[in-house]
Amino acid sequence: MIIQQHGTLYNGLYGVYDLLLIKKMRKQILKLFTLCLLCFCLMLSTAAGHESIGSVSNVIITVQGQTVNYYLNIPPALFSLMDEMLAAGDPVMLREYFSMTLTMSTWDVPCELNKMYPIAPQSSGNRIIHAIYQCQKEVKDLTITSNLFFDIDDKHMQFIKLAPPQNPRQVLKEGILTLGKQVFHIADVKTGGSVLMQRAYRFFILGIEHILTGYDHILFILSAILVAVRFIETLKMVTSFTVAHSITLILAFSGIISLPSRIVEPFIAFTIVYVAFENVFMKNFRRRWMITSVFGLIHGLGFVGVLKEITVSRQELLTSLFSFNIGIEAGQLLIVGTCVLFLYYIRNRSWRPILIRWLSICIGILGLVWFFERALAVDLIRIF
Repeated sequence: MIIQQHGTLYNGLYGVYDLLLIKKMRKQILKLFTLCLLCFCLMLSTAAGHESIGSVSNVIITVQGQTVNYYLNIPPALFSLMDEMLAAGDPVMLREYFSMTLTMSTWDVPCELNKMYPIAPQSSGNRIIHAIYQCQKEVKDLTITSNLFFDIDDKHMQFIKLAPPQNPRQVLKEGILTLGKQVFHIADVKTGGSVLMQRAYRFFILGIEHILTGYDHILFILSAILVAVRFIETLKMVTSFTVAHSITLILAFSGIISLPSRIVEPFIAFTIVYVAFENVFMKNFRRRWMITSVFGLIHGLGFVGVLKEITVSRQELLTSLFSFNIGIEAGQLLIVGTCVLFLYYIRNRSWRPILIRWLSICIGILGLVWFFERALAVDLIRIF
């Protein structure tokens, strides 16, 4: 009897020890996870502090017989990064740079760069380069391969349009060239194809890419829905954020409201800090949807930043804006869906509150780093 009681006591003590050991291991795992997450956040901060500015240039191409006219519109932000001799319009430098970074071909035969005109300053501060390419045969199809400016800005985007020579404002075909897509092919230079569908598709993809590479927008959405217990709460937060940023996106893209990025970007970082630390210090989140609605107005101004330098006519405005916004919503749906599945998976885990708390702290710290970097225009990671 005594032996049996000792055995039961031993088993009980062993069970308690085992439970304490498991809890200790869980804490160690959570600490390791937090450390890894913090390192990842610092990597994001370094990426966000990269010199890449996400500049935009616009190109209009006209074709007449064997001649291709290439008009390149360079914004001031990109122009300021160009080499001094290149920016000064040195003909030799310009020709050499274009020969290395831009090729045109028809019938699978390269066209020759014939003439280049110096950079002409505009009243807006933009500069225009006019290059003339001569092809061996009459141009029926045209393939443009361009890696212009990717050496100085790896996030550079070039909006390229084919127009008839008698009416450069009319668009026959258009596309977007990026570091990952440097080829623009025109099967028929006279008709171009379905411009409306091309434009809708290009801006839809641009919207998806913008939200998926916008780490600040992703972290704001993540920190906002981390504390949602029910699906209806998540739905209210996401819907209010979507409606709000769509309003300011439309108003800003239409030119009705405008704020400089030096004001908008620090405010976006501040929204991340506020929501993340609210997760830590608050317990009632029933009105969180109101906060995401107000902060969504600020994020909408950030979304429009990528479109400010794009040359879009009044006829193109509605299609471009609608497609870009739908692309943002599609990317946002992907992010939210992934987060909701993860939160559903851990809903009954005892360590869920601890994980959410430390996730929020890490996101808040990263938001603070971004805030001071953007407000003071410094790279804190390099300083420390």
